[in-house]
Amino acid sequence: MFRTRIISTCLVCAAAANSQGAPLLTGVIEDVAAQTIEMPSLPGGWQRRIEWMAPEGDEVAAGDLVVRLDPGTLIAEEEKTRTDLEKIRFTAARSIDEAKLAVLDGEQAVARARADVKLAELDAVIPETTIPRLDFERYQLTFETAQQTLARAEQDLINLKEKLRDAEAEAKLDIEQSEIQYKRITDALAATEITAEKGGFVIYAENPFTGRKIFPGDTLYGGLQIASVASREDLRVRFWIHEADYLQFEKGRRLEVSADAQGIAAFPAVIEWRSSQALEKQDWSDSGYFEAYAQPLAAMPSDIMPGMSVLGIPTPEAE
Repeated sequence: MFRTRIISTCLVCAAAANSQGAPLLTGVIEDVAAQTIEMPSLPGGWQRRIEWMAPEGDEVAAGDLVVRLDPGTLIAEEEKTRTDLEKIRFTAARSIDEAKLAVLDGEQAVARARADVKLAELDAVIPETTIPRLDFERYQLTFETAQQTLARAEQDLINLKEKLRDAEAEAKLDIEQSEIQYKRITDALAATEITAEKGGFVIYAENPFTGRKIFPGDTLYGGLQIASVASREDLRVRFWIHEADYLQFEKGRRLEVSADAQGIAAFPAVIEWRSSQALEKQDWSDSGYFEAYAQPLAAMPSDIMPGMSVLGIPTPEAE
């Protein structure tokens, strides 16, 4: 475990140094491949409260819980959407079963009508000259009626099968929509517990509106960074250059970087990138600050950890 001092402490030191004419940079050790943890945008509100966070500086392994958010109404919504899904599945199954039963009844009606047609046909084919005329006409009428009944039964069966297809399609759509809604809520509920994707140290982020560290109990908007999980695998230094010193820290400028903690040796680094637009940091001063990245020229001391505050001092060779 390690402890870090807030960057504003470095800024005070840098401001004091600047008052003496020596331009210094305040910065922080960063892991280039650090996992960034942001407040997710979840159903139920624009903001969400942080219920718990792993202590800052603790080392976590991949899969460990890092942040837990207040679920709010999501638990009740999960129960409701799950109940709704079960009801829709039951209703859909019943509707389909009823439609299938109607089709079976329709198929039986067609079978009976076909049998009636065949029986009526046996009488209808008897030659008119061999039976009384009244019987012949009755047989013909019975045969014609049986054929009409068969035609209606076959058409009814076609309609019943179409209703079955409609019922199956409607049930599938209703279930899919309900499943989507249920998954949306369960995914949101799962997102209230954020785990580490890599091993490393927990570093709390700063609230961009207040400039203060974010802690459990804070309520934040979706998209704001909560914390990060960083390791020592790929470290670099991020500095902030005061607008008055911008021209003195060009790309390639060599620095001596010292940690804002006692007992840690300084190490050399070189500025490899700097921004072209200044940012306001009202919690520091009314001035503008440019971001810059510095790459170590040698292996960092083993006790340098991500999240540590540092100072960048121009080396005499660079001047």
